[in-house]
Amino acid sequence: MAQTLIIAEKPAMGRDIADALSHLLGTSVRNDGLCQHVGSYTVIGAQGHLFALAAPDEYGEQFHFPWRVGPLPVLPDEFIIEPNYQKEKGKVVNTSLTQSIRARLSKIKELIKDATAVVHAGDPDREGQLIIDDVIRQFNFRGPVNRLWLHAQTRDGIQDAWRLMKDNKAFANLGVAAVARRESDWAIGMNATRAYSALWWQKGHKGILNIGRVVTPVVGMIVQREKDIESFVPVDHYSLRAHIKIGQHAPFIASWVKPTDGEGRPEFDVSGKLVIDRKYMASIQAKCDNQQAKIIVADTTSKKERPPLLFSLVELQKMAARMGYSPDEVLAAAQSLYEKHKLTSYPRTDCQYAPESEHAKAPSVLKSIIGNFTGAWTVPGGWDAKRKWDDKKLAEHFAIIPLASSCPVTSLTKIECDVYKLVCRQYIAQFFPYYEYMATTLIAQVVDETFKATGRIPTVEGWRALFGGMEAAKKKSSDPDSDEQDNLPPVKVGDIGRASSIDMEAKKTKPPSRFNSITLLEAMEKAYLFVTDPKVKAKLRQVEGIGTSATRASIIARAVTTGLVGEDRSGKIITYYPAPKGFGYIMCISETLTKPDLTAWFEGKLDDLAKGVLQYDDYRKMLAKLVDHVISSAKSGSALQKMPSPDQMPAAVEVKKTRKAATPRKTTGLKRAPAKVVRK
Repeated sequence: MAQTLIIAEKPAMGRDIADALSHLLGTSVRNDGLCQHVGSYTVIGAQGHLFALAAPDEYGEQFHFPWRVGPLPVLPDEFIIEPNYQKEKGKVVNTSLTQSIRARLSKIKELIKDATAVVHAGDPDREGQLIIDDVIRQFNFRGPVNRLWLHAQTRDGIQDAWRLMKDNKAFANLGVAAVARRESDWAIGMNATRAYSALWWQKGHKGILNIGRVVTPVVGMIVQREKDIESFVPVDHYSLRAHIKIGQHAPFIASWVKPTDGEGRPEFDVSGKLVIDRKYMASIQAKCDNQQAKIIVADTTSKKERPPLLFSLVELQKMAARMGYSPDEVLAAAQSLYEKHKLTSYPRTDCQYAPESEHAKAPSVLKSIIGNFTGAWTVPGGWDAKRKWDDKKLAEHFAIIPLASSCPVTSLTKIECDVYKLVCRQYIAQFFPYYEYMATTLIAQVVDETFKATGRIPTVEGWRALFGGMEAAKKKSSDPDSDEQDNLPPVKVGDIGRASSIDMEAKKTKPPSRFNSITLLEAMEKAYLFVTDPKVKAKLRQVEGIGTSATRASIIARAVTTGLVGEDRSGKIITYYPAPKGFGYIMCISETLTKPDLTAWFEGKLDDLAKGVLQYDDYRKMLAKLVDHVISSAKSGSALQKMPSPDQMPAAVEVKKTRKAATPRKTTGLKRAPAKVVRK
């Protein structure tokens, strides 16, 4: 009897596929140890990466521990792939993980030998493609392979994907990119870690300097931000605000409009945006104080704001960061909501749009949301499931959305419930009317100077009803210099009044803030902002940045767990600062590794491989040159000269928590003071 073997990425996914296939075919599931049988189909789950690249030790004794710089680099023409057994000091350890992988590989080998066809059911991303491709290659299966591309791990989602399966050859380039990603991370990480760790020991340190294509530039950015803060010199600057009264209307406040030709003038800073000459500003103040004010612009326009886009993983992580959650905690919760509870779609996505096919399911999804939150959250009324949404920018994966699944939120952990609620709120917002308001701009001429005020009056609350007005408040408060006012007077062009008083405000520029869970994700996503070379910056605008949506959380977590970066959880949002080891680490490593240029450029090359516009052989030539370059400073001795000894290590960053402020009065709206982070 012809037998089709379905290989899922994980056992739980395999069981879900068997269940969905059983209902689709009207055939019962027969469990058989590690696998399930459904008619002529056999389903087995892998266990994540069942295979891995062998360590450099396998390529010769010269690469054995303790590591030395001399024999490097190690870059084989063909990489050795071996079972991903747990190892300690280079030897396989017979742990439960090793035993589980061994048993699973043995069973897959037995099943694939008798299979006439295979269904590849890895996660719908680059790594998912690699995991099952590895199994198919290592067991030398030569028959037809189809690809099951799952967006939702529900019964309906699996059955929909089953009907749309494609030949796995259609994903061949994605598989090549996945192989290249693994090889490049191995080649850079293994060579650089061994080279610089050997020097680290030479200097008298203990431990290993873990260096990676993606984690090292993240540490580099955090260290550079700390240096920018320490070297920051505040600049005094000045602004003017006029109290303007027109006729019998209440006075309004308007800000002085700076001239556009400030750059190069001595009264302004080098950017031409800040007035640094107090006398110059005082002269304008004296000239305009208590003088006639004439309205030269009075513009009121009706405006609309569409609902916020659906969540990509990064946008979900940034929103959840405001609740104190780290990126890796949010990813774990989103993964659980997808795999375990079947409440949301595939989370490792960088898309913020969903297809029309998902829009058609809105009535049942909304019904499920309301039922799941019974007693925990009352969904505001006003939504209309027929309201259209935007699906013009779909990628391989669509946005993270809730599914028509029944699971009371009382069965979720707190973080799972919080993340699920965020996803549901963003989804429901798509079915609310636009937020509408009247935007007003007033410009008054006082002598030969102009003063400007803006304001908005909401007319239709729309989707903002879901956010309790907090989004509007956040937007307004995010700019402390904003003159936006709730009620500007109904004046018209030509009206004349008086600038009853002109106030001069003295300010100081502020140092850059340390990266937090939101801004670090944004920095990784938009790595081009941290590049000075205009040609490189232009290229990096077109690629994904440091890491991917699926990996950024683990990159940040790795920087923390390896002792290179510290995290401060005393505030509402987690902030990051360099550990002493992180400072020393960046001092001696090649700049090629510590800046975002390399890894963002590499993501672009991996994307080119996935698109088929770059060939694997050409990529390997670039990789060889790159590996030589990143260890050149270790081999030349320059890195050893720059590397601090234990007694030369930079001072520690000490986190000092401020005392809690006294309980504020209800009208103050004060927030808890953040922790102070100072250098010893």
